[in-house]
Amino acid sequence: MDELKTLILDNAKSRFDRFGFQKTTMDEISRDCKISKRTLYEHFHDKQHLFDSLFVRECEKDLEIIFSRIGDVADPLDRLISLLRTAIEYFREDIFLTRLLKNDDALFSALLTGKYHSLVTENLVAIISGIIAEGKQKQRIRPEIDEQVAAYVGLKMFQAFSYMKTIPFDSQKESQGFYTEALVDIFYHALIHHNGGEKQS
Repeated sequence: MDELKTLILDNAKSRFDRFGFQKTTMDEISRDCKISKRTLYEHFHDKQHLFDSLFVRECEKDLEIIFSRIGDVADPLDRLISLLRTAIEYFREDIFLTRLLKNDDALFSALLTGKYHSLVTENLVAIISGIIAEGKQKQRIRPEIDEQVAAYVGLKMFQAFSYMKTIPFDSQKESQGFYTEALVDIFYHALIHHNGGEKQS
């Protein structure tokens, strides 16, 4: 990514973070970057396009952090469970995307309608389904499982327990990991090949 595009995305991130999606304007972003609006529009044709690009960049960064925290887990089923736990824990932190999506309805709407949201989802499903396919080959995951469907369900379950949560959780139980472990238990038993060994902690 070129330096000017990075500069624009960094300034847009600061604006969205401070003022939300609705109140941020392309005029303000161009002023923050000390560039003309024409130059800004040469890179991003509107605010939605700019946010979509920022969303993709931040998701890629977040994914790198999550996988770095998981480390090298050889067993594919253990890797999936570790991915689920680590992602939920990470999205509980005060990160840019979680902060905005929880507090800005307009931004949440922009995310869901943005064309890059589906690309990010497809990328995540591909990563998860690849791990599931490996688990099937190693007889750790049930052979009849459709890896694409299971990956999509797993992603949606993660979202429902993190930034797309629509009901309040008991804060004490949440801090103790109760809901995470309930989700892990459901996902694990949906996938496990019963000849493939015992559940890992």
